[in-house]
Amino acid sequence: MDTPFTFPPHVGGVSAKKRNFDEWVDTTASCRISEAVRAAFGVSLGMSWVACLAAINSALRGKVSVKVNNDWIEPANAFVVLCAESGAGKSPINAFYKAPLLAFQKKWNDTHRARFCLERSRQVQLKKRLAALERKVAKTEDDAKVEEWLQEMAALREEILCVPGGHELEIFVDDCTNKSLIECMHQQGGRVAVMEAEASLFRHIVNAKPMSPIVDTLLKAFSGERIQSKKSGESSTVIEQPVLALNVMVQPPVIAQLGRNKEIMGRGLLGRILFYVDELPVGGRDAGGVVLEAIKAEYTSIIQAIVERVETSNEQIVLELDADALLLWEEWRDKVERRLCLRGGEVSVWDEWRGKAARHLLHIAAFVHMFECPESKVSIDANTMRLAVQLGDSFYEHYEKIVRLICPERGEKIAVKALRSRRLYEEGRFQSRDLQRMCGVLRQEANAAIDWLWRRGAVRELFPPRFGQRGGRPSSPEYEIVDGVWNDLAARHGALRVPMGGLR
Repeated sequence: MDTPFTFPPHVGGVSAKKRNFDEWVDTTASCRISEAVRAAFGVSLGMSWVACLAAINSALRGKVSVKVNNDWIEPANAFVVLCAESGAGKSPINAFYKAPLLAFQKKWNDTHRARFCLERSRQVQLKKRLAALERKVAKTEDDAKVEEWLQEMAALREEILCVPGGHELEIFVDDCTNKSLIECMHQQGGRVAVMEAEASLFRHIVNAKPMSPIVDTLLKAFSGERIQSKKSGESSTVIEQPVLALNVMVQPPVIAQLGRNKEIMGRGLLGRILFYVDELPVGGRDAGGVVLEAIKAEYTSIIQAIVERVETSNEQIVLELDADALLLWEEWRDKVERRLCLRGGEVSVWDEWRGKAARHLLHIAAFVHMFECPESKVSIDANTMRLAVQLGDSFYEHYEKIVRLICPERGEKIAVKALRSRRLYEEGRFQSRDLQRMCGVLRQEANAAIDWLWRRGAVRELFPPRFGQRGGRPSSPEYEIVDGVWNDLAARHGALRVPMGGLR
C-alpha cells in the first residue's frame, strides 16, 4: 500500500489563507522539482521530497542557523534516514539529487588549486621551523635563548592552527571509523556530510558497542558541540563546532537490527533522526529516469547557489522568523508535545523525539527557505513555516512507523497476554503499571502493548488522569477496555482467559 508524503491541513486560519498557501506551494521550486523527479524515476513523492531535503542538508552542513530569540540560535542540521525496500529506486534518485553537489565540489577544487598548494607549502614551512626550534631548545643551555625560542614556538603553534591546511573541499564522507570521521571533519573546518543510498556510516550506529565513541561523535556533530580527541602519543584534535549532515537510505532489516541494539536505545540518537518509511513497492520505472532539462537546470542552479553562498561566507548565515512564522512554530511545538505526551511512553524513543521536535521544525523551515531563497532574504515567512509544519507532521507520522518497525513483536506478545487475563477483563480498566506487574515487564514494554491495543481500538484512554487520595501528582494514564473489540481480538489470537496476576 502506498504511504504518501501527506500534507495535512494546518489547524487554524481561514480558508482564504489556505487557498493562498496552496497556490503558493504549487509555485515553489521544491514542490515543482520533487514532483518532476518523482514522475521521471517512478518513485513515491515522499522519497523525492526527502531526497531533496537531504541534498539541501548536505549543501548547508550547519552553516545556516535560525534565530528564535536572543538566547537561542539553532544550527540548521539534520539526520535524515529513509527506509525503503530494495528496488524502490533509492540509488538513482540519490544520485540525481547528489550530482550538482559533486559537480560544484570539482569546480571549486579546480578553481582554488593554486591557493591550496600555497597553503600546504606554508604549513610545511611552519612545521619545519617548529621542529628546528625544538631541536635547538633540546641542545642549548642558554636560558635567554631558550626563552626566546619558546616564545617563537608558541607563536608558530598559534599560526599553524590559524593557517588553512590546504585541504581540497570534500563535502562528503562515506563509510569511516570514528577516528577518520573526526580527522575529515577537522580538515573540512568541522563540516561534512553523508548522502548515500546505502547504510554507509549508519552501519556503525547499528553495530555500536557499549559506549562506542562514534555514537558520542554523532551526538555532538548533530548540534555542533565541541569535540576534543587525543590519543596516546598524538597531538590533540579540537573541533569547536563540528557538523555532520547525515543522510542515508536503508532497508527495513537495518532498522529492525537497530532496534535490537540495546546500546543505542536511550542515548538520544534516535530522537535526532527524521525518519521516512517508504512502503510502496514501485515497479516498472519505464520513464527511464530522464528529468526534463529545464527542471534539471533549475535544481542544479539552486543547489549550487546555496553551496556557493555557504562556502564563500566567512560567518554563520543567521535566519530569523517573522512574527507569523514564529507563532506557527510555537503552535506546532505545543501541539506535538501535547500529542506525544498523551500517547507517550510507547517506547523510550518517543520522549527523545518529542524533546527535539521544535528543533526539527526549525531545521526543516531553514532548508525550505534556503531552497526557495538561496541568495538573499534572511526572514522565514509564514508560508515557508506552513510548508515546514506539513513536512514535520509527515515525519511525525513516519516516526510512528519506525517505532513499530524497531519493536514489532514485543508489544504484541504482551498484549496477547493481557487479552488472556480474566482478572484484567473483569476489572475493565487498567494502567501501564498493572501490565508491568502482571507480565513482569518494563514500562516501555507495557506501553508498547497498550499502543498495540489502542491502535486496534481495544482500549480507550480515560480523561482526566485520577489523583491519589493525598493529592499531589496525578496517576499514570488509565485505559478502559472496549468490550466488543477486546473479545474479537482475544478470539482472533486464541487468547483463552485464565487467572493471571492481579491488579493493584
